[in-house]
Amino acid sequence: MAFNAIEALRGAGMISGTLRPELEEFWQSLTQNEVEVLISTKSRLDALLPDVQAHSQQWTAPEASETGVDVAMLCACGAWSGAGMN
Repeated sequence: MAFNAIEALRGAGMISGTLRPELEEFWQSLTQNEVEVLISTKSRLDALLPDVQAHSQQWTAPEASETGVDVAMLCACGAWSGAGMN
């Protein structure tokens, strides 16, 4: 039996519902190896999500904003790009 990329992706929960013809053509063009990589990557990201969410609760603002320094005044972007030069 031939490999069906769309069914494999549906089985992994990566595709649901109906697909537009151009998306169906794209997904079906993937090789078995490419589909396995996508599914493996999604599984790994799903496994990491709780840890990422737990750590993100501790970070509410960049440290630079806590110093009270106007960071925009320290930016040398205009000097590097030549912006504002006459």
